[in-house]
Amino acid sequence: MKKVSIFNIKGGVAKTTSTANLGAVLSQEGKKVLLIDLDPQSNLTKLFKAYSMDDLTISDVLLDKDLDITKVIKHTDFENIDILPSNVTLAFAERKILLDVSRSQQNRLAKALKNIEGYDYCIIDTRPVFDSLTKNAFHVADIMLTPIKFDNYCRDNLALVEQFVNEYADEKMEWKICANMVANGKAQRETMADLIGKHDYPILDTCVSRSAVVDNALNLYKPVLKHRRLSSVAQDYLELAKELMEA
Repeated sequence: MKKVSIFNIKGGVAKTTSTANLGAVLSQEGKKVLLIDLDPQSNLTKLFKAYSMDDLTISDVLLDKDLDITKVIKHTDFENIDILPSNVTLAFAERKILLDVSRSQQNRLAKALKNIEGYDYCIIDTRPVFDSLTKNAFHVADIMLTPIKFDNYCRDNLALVEQFVNEYADEKMEWKICANMVANGKAQRETMADLIGKHDYPILDTCVSRSAVVDNALNLYKPVLKHRRLSSVAQDYLELAKELMEA
């Protein structure tokens, strides 16, 4: 099972959207996909209609080493896509992890996923903060994908992410960057040229276009591919997934 963690220290760069749509593309390619929601906001869980305050969640997986993780996984309405859901208790679980010094704090997710079989890809959505939850996502990842938006803050945010990658990521992990919400504006072109020309960042070739189709799909609780599969942004996600599969 190839594991991809989606992370950026900056919010509003479509991390959850990227997670959902990459999962949808991979599932359409016949891959069995497990999504993991490591964000207490739980937007990925809500998108796939799996939110509950009563059921087991990723919080239980991280806090109870003896828990059978297969009992936490939920099926979604979409073929080949399952999810390890989240809810607001994950915000409190993070503190409990820090206070528990009896076992590793950063490898809990990796150990839990060793007990899972039958999936080709695992895609992990994270929140925009450096914490123990994010470190768990780092330590399990084969690829860390950082979605970015070409704006005035992009360079500074990438510098922070690069520092975090260098300090905490395992050597086996590959760092990749993808551009989201791309329009053909002068400011975006200048930022893009600067990043490519002056920095050695691992930016993928595929750019995801800015499109109202994405917001419409989210409002309908669907990935773009399940809403408007022939749209240009759906094709962007197809190309992005292809790049990741070849990485």
